[in-house]
Amino acid sequence: MSFSGPQLEPLIGNPSIWQWIFEGDELLLGQSTSAEPALSRTRGFHDSATGEFLSFHDLKSIATTVSTILYQEHDVRPGQKIAIIGQNSIWYPVAMLAASRLGAVVTLLPPGSMKDDLIYFLGTSKTALVFTDEGAVGEVTAASKAIGLSAKNILRFDGSKDEINSLQNLRQRGESLYPSSYTKSWEPKYNEASPCAFLSWSSGTTGKPKAVQISHANVISQLRQISALTPPNRRRTVLGVLPFYHITGLVHLLHLPIVLEQQMVIMAKFDMKQMMETIVRFKCDELWLVPPLLIRLLNDKSAQGYDLSFVKQFNTGAAPLADQVIAQLARKFPTVAVRQAWGMTETTSCLTVTPPDLSTWSNASKVGKLVPGTEIRVVDPDTGEDVPAGSVGEIWAKGPQVTMGYLDRPEETAASYLEDGFFKTGDLGSIDNEGFITIHDRIKEMIKVRGHAVAPAELEDLLHGHPKVKDAAIIGIPDDYSGETPRAFVVLAGGVHGGPEIVKELQEFVAARKAKHKRLSGGVEFMDQIPKSPSGKILRRVLKASWKEKMESQRAKL
Repeated sequence: MSFSGPQLEPLIGNPSIWQWIFEGDELLLGQSTSAEPALSRTRGFHDSATGEFLSFHDLKSIATTVSTILYQEHDVRPGQKIAIIGQNSIWYPVAMLAASRLGAVVTLLPPGSMKDDLIYFLGTSKTALVFTDEGAVGEVTAASKAIGLSAKNILRFDGSKDEINSLQNLRQRGESLYPSSYTKSWEPKYNEASPCAFLSWSSGTTGKPKAVQISHANVISQLRQISALTPPNRRRTVLGVLPFYHITGLVHLLHLPIVLEQQMVIMAKFDMKQMMETIVRFKCDELWLVPPLLIRLLNDKSAQGYDLSFVKQFNTGAAPLADQVIAQLARKFPTVAVRQAWGMTETTSCLTVTPPDLSTWSNASKVGKLVPGTEIRVVDPDTGEDVPAGSVGEIWAKGPQVTMGYLDRPEETAASYLEDGFFKTGDLGSIDNEGFITIHDRIKEMIKVRGHAVAPAELEDLLHGHPKVKDAAIIGIPDDYSGETPRAFVVLAGGVHGGPEIVKELQEFVAARKAKHKRLSGGVEFMDQIPKSPSGKILRRVLKASWKEKMESQRAKL
């Protein structure tokens, strides 16, 4: 038995994202069926720190000139991989759209990535050019050198006009050209499948991250699905503190504001006090906040004392909200609508969203209803057979937002993306008589840290490379601010004795090689043997039960 959301009219033609947003909303056989949309000169991307503003009208203009220089001087062509590695910035969408306009595949990477991770990301994707910023350029340069990527193809989107390898310099050179010299935007072939637009990296449970291939049609479909669930003329001012490289940032903070004409207020990185001041200064009335940030609104001292009476809506997802937290938020923000969403990188963000008229605190423990054009099955994960209505099972999803598969991972693609079009989400959920979906647990072992997915196997592999470690296992433990944090269980090599010094050494070993959200913030525990199944699979449930028992024992002694 399957369940379906509202109908979504098929996309006309095979437009690129650039064509669909900037050159007419629906295209047929390469001919626009409507005039080019008028882009706002007063709405766009605001930099909360510098005060810089980039209107949607100027965004299109600058991206056009930058793409022309990329084409003429850097030989960027359709299908080439262009990486963006940097903090949130008003110039981020310029770099992204300039590359996308040419049909390049944009790969989005965490700005905190270290050299070794970047070597893997850039090498695996065969990246030809990188946009980066001051904070990441050192690691990017080192990684690029290791894979043979020329320094000429490392461009700073925060550099000045005087720097030859800066986006501003490209912009200046492009603006010196006559419009007749501008490179024409790329157009996919009408009779072929929608090509790949983005590579977004998803942490697998069995090894290194996988590059999810997201097509132009996937992104356009998600934008159409969310637009259909947004009341007309709702031109909100939205806080953009979630990272742009994340699937939520990519779709809902970089693309959707252009479609809905929302003001987007950008923060380069998270700081609680600065976030509160930004919300108040710009009167942000719609906030995208992962559950750990909502919890901090309640408990963090630096979040208190601000008048947020103008806030109309919280958008959240990535992790469940506990009933106790929902009750506290409802008392503090009784008039604020709360819109839950559920999805993943492989589904271009949302499979479900809470409808506008049902975005109440009483529905906040559920993840909403199916977005238009989406179909699900709820199945027994062992047999693949449908479970009775209302029962818990693994959710398999189908729709135009389900992505193309994993780059160069045919076996893993075949294991998750089924021939009939359904994607196995790895999440256990149920659907009630009203169509609301509740997520109960994860089959997948990923740890969710502030909305970031961390694969235990990735950290285990790293620890196995430490000379003092014989074996290791990683689990996620609850954390009020981060949702979960990684905790390591370690069997030390012969002759090595555990203690505070070795704990610090292992934590620093990981911190020096991995992004901040992958650090062992949950601590390190030593044991004689890692519990495993006969086949050698780590029994994480045993480790979690052991940790939970110790915590309860400690609380009982207080």
